[in-house]
Amino acid sequence: MNTIIAFGDIHGCYEAARSAVQLAEELNARAVFLGDYVDRGPSAVKTLRSLIRAKENHPDWLFLRGNHDQMLLDLIVGTANPSDIGAALNLEFDFGQAARSFQEWKGLNAYGKKEIHDFLNQTILYHETTDFIFCHAALRDTSEEMKKKPKEELIWNYSYEPVWTGKRFVHGHLPVKQVTEEGRGININTSCGYGGVLTGLIINESDPNNYEHIQINENGSLVNP
Repeated sequence: MNTIIAFGDIHGCYEAARSAVQLAEELNARAVFLGDYVDRGPSAVKTLRSLIRAKENHPDWLFLRGNHDQMLLDLIVGTANPSDIGAALNLEFDFGQAARSFQEWKGLNAYGKKEIHDFLNQTILYHETTDFIFCHAALRDTSEEMKKKPKEELIWNYSYEPVWTGKRFVHGHLPVKQVTEEGRGININTSCGYGGVLTGLIINESDPNNYEHIQINENGSLVNP
């Protein structure tokens, strides 16, 4: 298998998540999900369950952690409350963003709660191949090498400054209307959960300079089949 398909932020749109899984299977591609699986859309739990089943069926697929996933995990483990205000990279955020996802999680039985906790807890912060870095937030040239970058940098950063000059990277986090390229970054968070679409970026590792994308609407239908 030398095809990778990277998916941007899903934000609770479980029909889009199911279609993404099916699409990756049809393409016989290794899927990389860039995080932010919860909040905004109809159901965080249904979205996570689809991804959990996908992980079971495809152990080589990769699931990154987004800032919304981290907020939900913090609520689950009790290090934050929905009324709290958090801070990262000189940015304040409210855990109320994850409150509905948290309430949905609280309605599960013990097995369901543990299954989702374990999945979120096992998500990774980035994945690097020969030609690309896959991450949730935009990269920037700070003093740390990739493996030493703090979690907050990799899931919360909204800035492109100072401009990243390393390996090309594929990211989400910053909502855009269409796939955009800035510097060495390719942003595929095309606002799924905000009335936009879920983008899958298809990369042939044998020819990494020629990549294409396919999009899925929030109801799970391909936009450009």
